[in-house]
Amino acid sequence: MAEPLGCVIHATDSVLRAQARYSLNGNSSSRRVESVLVCGAGPAGLMFLQYLRRVLNYDRLLLVSEPNAAKRELCLKFGADRVIDPGDRDAVEAVQDHTSGKGVDYLIEASGAGRVLAFIPGLIRKQATVILYGHGHAGVDLSVLNNLMFREPTLITPVGASGGFEPDGRPSAYLRALNLIEQRRIEVAPLITHRYTALESVQNALAEDIHTPGYIKGVVAL
Repeated sequence: MAEPLGCVIHATDSVLRAQARYSLNGNSSSRRVESVLVCGAGPAGLMFLQYLRRVLNYDRLLLVSEPNAAKRELCLKFGADRVIDPGDRDAVEAVQDHTSGKGVDYLIEASGAGRVLAFIPGLIRKQATVILYGHGHAGVDLSVLNNLMFREPTLITPVGASGGFEPDGRPSAYLRALNLIEQRRIEVAPLITHRYTALESVQNALAEDIHTPGYIKGVVAL
């Protein structure tokens, strides 16, 4: 569980280093992030949500778009102000309603769903910050970027949990992740929906279990 959290830490660090128009720690109200949308409430989305609330102390509007009802409930537990079911209501319309027609200042794409890319221009305001965290955006061609480019976003495309090393050689992002888990500032137990007792179970888990609606994260305990 430290590995995906390390990736979230690295991604967030990348945003904090960027020279974006809207910042999570902006000094003025005109430059501060006042609204965030997380697309997808898998392990990464749920960790982004907790990291924003519990580590960065972000206390403004936080929205999550997620089609699974159980995951939406977890989002509310972890501090989301509003959850959006994109299968029940148009996500663009919902975000526009919640942001008084402006769109969000900061969007985290954590779903990996290709169709989401086509909706991003309607979800963000001009010059918003967008993290393209999810991978595997199949089923779309590059033309979906045309409308996004007109919004002039700051695009952050982090990969992995890099971020340097401690003096003793330990990777910094992993050490920070482990500390947050040990301190219970980031809860990981509610994300573990499947437990396996043998390595032989992994093949079936990857072939079938991960595609079931209630699956969030599986772990092998030997």
